[in-house]
Amino acid sequence: MVSEKKKASNRKWDKENMKTVSCFIRKEDAELFKKICTENGTTPAQHLKRHIAEVIEKYYEDNAEK
Repeated sequence: MVSEKKKASNRKWDKENMKTVSCFIRKEDAELFKKICTENGTTPAQHLKRHIAEVIEKYYEDNAEK
């Protein structure tokens, strides 16, 4: 079990170091995406984080060549 002090510390760190990325999509698309992720053993958040990391990695690779 996590103590209240640790939870507060985690919230403070998240506020200083993390950012939410969001977008609006049709409700039926969101529900289907969640279903697909579940069927593939992941969550929408995990899938999106992985995709964002891949896009960033590709960006650095493409720009390292210049």
